[in-house]
Amino acid sequence: MSSNHKVLSGLGVGLEAVAAEVFRVAPAKPLPIPANHTGDKEAEMRKVRSAVDAVSSQLQELGAKSEETTREIFEALEMILQDEALFEQAVEQIDQGFEAGTAFVNAVETFAELLAGDETFEERIADIRDLGRRVAGHVHGISLGLDLPNTGSYVLVGEDFSPADTAQFTDAVVGVVTIAGGPTSHTAIICRSRSIPAVVSCQGAKDLLSGQLVLVDPVGDRVVVGADLSSATRALSFVSKSQEPLVSVRANIGSLEDAVTAATSAAKGVGLFRTELLYLSSKQKPSLQQQIDSYTEILAACPEGPIVVRTIDAGSDKPVPFLNMPHEENPALGVRGFRLIKEHRDFITEQLKAIESARAKTGRDVWVMAPMIASYQEAVEFAELARSLGEYKVGIMIETPGIISAIKHLGGKLDFVSVGTNDLSQYLFAADRMHSQLGALMNHWQPGLISALADIANLSAMAGIHSGVCGESASDPAFSIVLAGLGFNSVSASPSQVGQVRSALMSVDKDQAMLVSKAALEGLSAEQSKSLALEKLASFEG
Repeated sequence: MSSNHKVLSGLGVGLEAVAAEVFRVAPAKPLPIPANHTGDKEAEMRKVRSAVDAVSSQLQELGAKSEETTREIFEALEMILQDEALFEQAVEQIDQGFEAGTAFVNAVETFAELLAGDETFEERIADIRDLGRRVAGHVHGISLGLDLPNTGSYVLVGEDFSPADTAQFTDAVVGVVTIAGGPTSHTAIICRSRSIPAVVSCQGAKDLLSGQLVLVDPVGDRVVVGADLSSATRALSFVSKSQEPLVSVRANIGSLEDAVTAATSAAKGVGLFRTELLYLSSKQKPSLQQQIDSYTEILAACPEGPIVVRTIDAGSDKPVPFLNMPHEENPALGVRGFRLIKEHRDFITEQLKAIESARAKTGRDVWVMAPMIASYQEAVEFAELARSLGEYKVGIMIETPGIISAIKHLGGKLDFVSVGTNDLSQYLFAADRMHSQLGALMNHWQPGLISALADIANLSAMAGIHSGVCGESASDPAFSIVLAGLGFNSVSASPSQVGQVRSALMSVDKDQAMLVSKAALEGLSAEQSKSLALEKLASFEG
């Protein structure tokens, strides 16, 4: 590769590279500035209803033309769009004097705040805000469609792309680069499902111009201006050498539908059941019996194997309505997760009782864990409470750096720990994971994170505690090998990635995995750690 070629760093999606001309997507037309209505509230409400129905019909039409992954996302977005609570929020905005378009955008912003702070939904927020813009656009007669080429081969470059945008991708789109977004953004999901090479969170892409030749090199986490395919990083191929993966591979779920999907995969149990996702729009606290019924149905549908249930992980940045939590200036560092025990002990106690009843009814191997544990005292408090209420295994999430050194003292107190790498990265690097300019620090190949993971695995082993990783990093097949080499006992991935992660973990033995993790630990940057690990993996091929 010529030394004159400019390299733009980002986060790669996919294993194949592509070289083509840039097609720069023009920014969407701006909406009118927020405004008040003239006094006819009923007319404004009718405008909202009409616009919602129109956008809903558009989603249905786009979904009907899409492959399964995109169609499912459209169905989920349509459910949100038609949520009566969202309409009621828009009506409240109209009552405050805002016109229909402004009112709906404000309502969506309020709804989006409910989802902020959860790794599953953080990168869906942009999709939900896009719904608000489309409804407001319909109110004002503004089209937000993309004007894309139908012939030729192009690399699409833009700030980010919504579900409605990606549904309009033509066959001429052979690669995608986004300035914002992340590895679990909608753009990344669709590009992965359609095998379109992509690099997301690529800040340098803001200077790319239509007509430039670029190499989209996802394995190398980069875009190279002026380079061709001969400069691409070689992709790895995982060839199974054993019947079972090196460590257990489980699935992450948040609903009954997720559990059913996970059961069709090769997952051996569930590594993370996000219970708070059942309550994000609940204005009334569910009764004990309602919780028992819900958990029983979901546990029964899960794939065979252990089922790790996380107690409610809510906070002021992700307010579950019935908990009536106040707004906080710095929600990531506020009252969230297990810290709710001070004001909401009754609900956490009821939740643990409900999980135990569901465990007894289904006969499943249930493990329970608390999120946002920061000290030895908190870990012991949760363990004692949980053991007094059920016969499940008991553990905690490792998300704060402060709890790592306490692991060595928790032998006999806990049965397991599970690492949430998204939050752990956020706190390790003092980087808001929602900030569009800090996506690189959320890269799980960062040496600082890998070093912390090595400490967690070692301390857990010394204490006789099962250790697992349930963050997004575990969905990366190559990184799952690093995790196994560091000494973790299990990984938990999104259901769609379970097969690839299992294949990767069946392609190496324990000694090889340890060599890969050792190579990753020698890196001085995320790019270098990944490169060294992949080079070591490549040396095992054949």
